[in-house]
Amino acid sequence: MPGGPKPMDNQQRAMLVEQIAVKLRQHYTGRLQALGVYGSLARGTDGPYSDIDMYCIVDGQGIETCHEWSAGDWKADVDVYSADVALRWAAILDVDWPITHAACLAVRSLEDPQGIFPRMREAALSHSEQAYKLVMEDVIVGEIYELVGKLRNAYSLNNSGYMPIFTIELVRFAACLVGLANQHLYSSSARFLEESLTLPDRPQGYDALCHLGMAGMLESPDVIIKTVDAFWAGVEEWAAQHGLHIERELDELLSQADEAD
Repeated sequence: MPGGPKPMDNQQRAMLVEQIAVKLRQHYTGRLQALGVYGSLARGTDGPYSDIDMYCIVDGQGIETCHEWSAGDWKADVDVYSADVALRWAAILDVDWPITHAACLAVRSLEDPQGIFPRMREAALSHSEQAYKLVMEDVIVGEIYELVGKLRNAYSLNNSGYMPIFTIELVRFAACLVGLANQHLYSSSARFLEESLTLPDRPQGYDALCHLGMAGMLESPDVIIKTVDAFWAGVEEWAAQHGLHIERELDELLSQADEAD
């Protein structure tokens, strides 16, 4: 068998978690506030080659360290945070939120007497409708619009070698937009595209773009650009229906900045 990750079952991985937990408790004696497992292992969906993801919450302020290592046959990472950092991160709503913040939802607690993990979950889900709208506008203008422009450039200049890469990026941000619109955290980064197709609120043209990326059918520049253009037309119509402002003037932005100051 080649080097790198080796297969193991859930029970073997759980035993490794306990061994890691013992070392963390010894190292952070008197400072440990919470210890938990997140990711596929916490959800019970880990595969034979899954890694181990853990939170270690310690006493203090502003602490943010990641211990990530390979033991040869398996890999683990332990995010060491103080509670203020963990809760502040959990409360962030940004364009990647539908993918990144699932790590706040299904945490299998090994110990958490202060209830930090439930507070992280609450923080990750406590956002206003207006906050979601602002981030949706951000992902449309800041990411999707830009990638559509790059794809149209590549196509018009017969530089099709970059089109598959840009398309995959576009699919990812489009799925983030769908997640934000539905206020939905995807269960895992391995299944977010498939999961996005089950959500009720999707722009016209999204499904075709998503299937294109999932199938890896990115050989034809003509097919790519036709699919991308149809998706963008769907986004414009969908944004108008949702009251999203994706076209602005500089004067408006400058005025808003003055008001904020």
